[in-house]
Amino acid sequence: MTRVVYIMGHGYSGSTLLTFLLGSHPQIATIGELGIAPRAKTTPEEYFCSCQEPIRGCGFWQRVSREMAERGQEFDVWDSDLEFRVNGGGLSDMVLRAVQRGPILETARRAALQVLPHARRQLSHVLGRIRSLTEIVTGIKGCGTFLDSSKRPERATFMRRFGGFDMKVIHLVRDGRAVSWSNMKNLGVGPDEAARSWLADNHGSEHARRFFPAGRWMTLRYEDLCTDPHGVLEKVYGFIGVPARNGLDDFRSVDHHIIGNRMRLSRTSEIRLEESWKKALTPEQMSRIERHVGPLNRRYGYGPV
Repeated sequence: MTRVVYIMGHGYSGSTLLTFLLGSHPQIATIGELGIAPRAKTTPEEYFCSCQEPIRGCGFWQRVSREMAERGQEFDVWDSDLEFRVNGGGLSDMVLRAVQRGPILETARRAALQVLPHARRQLSHVLGRIRSLTEIVTGIKGCGTFLDSSKRPERATFMRRFGGFDMKVIHLVRDGRAVSWSNMKNLGVGPDEAARSWLADNHGSEHARRFFPAGRWMTLRYEDLCTDPHGVLEKVYGFIGVPARNGLDDFRSVDHHIIGNRMRLSRTSEIRLEESWKKALTPEQMSRIERHVGPLNRRYGYGPV
């Protein structure tokens, strides 16, 4: 059984950096996030793999497609059919796509899966494709651990509860004020919507936590990773169960094929804590964001600016 380490959390929390760092380890294979097309705002001709090749022209992804086809599963990296959804919508789609909630709603989701055969079949179909992909990618690298940085909590819950994966979760958190600023800057949303998004995703992760034994869950702060990468990664390696290693000074030199944000195309191995939000947010914006994120932010150890 392939071991899966799943990075969970909100976007703009440093998952691409963590993926590159962990993917540099010889015993960990990764392709970053599973599924591009549902989130991409470009075309496959314009979307580049982290190896700097157009995604469909990348030799690694062409090999993955061939090996998936040999298993009877057609695969296109751009439209990979790895999302838990049902084309055309409907109740089955709602059950699969619903965000992670508390015990009552998750019990309702499980009950719905018992009576909706279409949703059940699609769940099994996607889990089978994920299983094949993890086996192929780890086989190419010759290792036994697959890192999935898809971040969505409900996705990890499906894989844990119904997929039979040997899973561990890294819940990656970042100061809610910093993430809210990134949401505002990159998505064009206001401070309230940006803050609510951070809050919802981290609440979803906390809800998902009850499906994982304590020894299979690790909470990691982005800020700690940036300020002490060697020390933090040593702890992460121990959590995953792989030997500690050096080599952070040039993690870009490894042959990566990672799907993620724009950082995947950078050529620098510099690890730098990004704190421009402290000056970029106006006092009014900061106050509005604080009203939403304050209590959970403090629980994660973030104090006043």
